[in-house]
Amino acid sequence: MKRYPLHTLLRVREHRTDAARMVVLEKQRAVQACRDACTRIEHEILQLCDERSGQRARLLDAPPPGVDWSSVLAQREAHIDWLGAQVEAARQRLAQAHKALQAAERELVQAREAFFRAKARQEALEKRRDSWRGEQRALEARQEEDITADLLLARHHGARPTH
Repeated sequence: MKRYPLHTLLRVREHRTDAARMVVLEKQRAVQACRDACTRIEHEILQLCDERSGQRARLLDAPPPGVDWSSVLAQREAHIDWLGAQVEAARQRLAQAHKALQAAERELVQAREAFFRAKARQEALEKRRDSWRGEQRALEARQEEDITADLLLARHHGARPTH
């Protein structure tokens, strides 16, 4: 198995984390779009119900002069029935929109989990890098201490008079 340099792995992990973050943002936009669609449909249903109630309230209003009462009543009832069908169709669209919203929310949860996994992997690698750097600094400090001790020892042994 090929081993890659740590800085290369870090760049790959950063790229994956950024890509996962972008997916989360995309899924958040999709969830918001689904919520907006649900809200629009709910408002449409309310408007249709209000109009239907208004039409029912005016069902028995007197017809315009010269118009047959039975044809006006039939026309008004047909319009109320049509509004009822529109309300039912909107409710079905709302149910579909809620299903789409739930699916989008599940995808968002999965995207967030993937992002946090990618972020954790990146942070673990950064921690490993920082630990390695600390070990390197400690090793360099020990080497410098050993060199200094060797120089002092050599100076001390070299300065003694020989008998």
